[in-house]
Amino acid sequence: MGYHKRSYGSFHGRVHLQGSSLMDASLVMTDITLDDYGRYKCEVIDGLEDDTVVVSLDLEGVVFPYFPRLGRYNLNFYDAEQACRNQDAVVASFDQLHDAWRGGMDWCNAGWLSDGSVQYPITTPREPCGGKNTVPGIRNYGLRDKDKSHYDVFCFTSFHKGEGHLFTSGLVPI
Repeated sequence: MGYHKRSYGSFHGRVHLQGSSLMDASLVMTDITLDDYGRYKCEVIDGLEDDTVVVSLDLEGVVFPYFPRLGRYNLNFYDAEQACRNQDAVVASFDQLHDAWRGGMDWCNAGWLSDGSVQYPITTPREPCGGKNTVPGIRNYGLRDKDKSHYDVFCFTSFHKGEGHLFTSGLVPI
């Protein structure tokens, strides 16, 4: 947009271009929240010399299984999102659950993930959890109906607050 810069939605007032030099297209994000986790794509268009960078913003934190006091498998996807928010968390992504599994998480009950799939991590295979003759891993029920299906949920929380430099472009003047 030329010299005009705008930020939209939840990014308004929290992002800006660093602009330390004429060719600097670094995006700076402040007050990082759990919802900022994910992949970002930055495209700088400069005539024939375009540049695209994809960067992942990973937050350190903890994944934990959650089920309501009323019992297991009572949450549709939208109730699961709210349950995590009530715990100052968000629904965990597959990558976050995978990292937790690699760290030793073993949980035999299936839970929602942020992509609408239902999965659970097993480090010690056993009969009630897919069978004792199976390999350790993340069991996947696949995508489920977000309104009608009911499971537990895996939540992710982080106490990370701060500033992140997400993109740096190495454009050369033409």
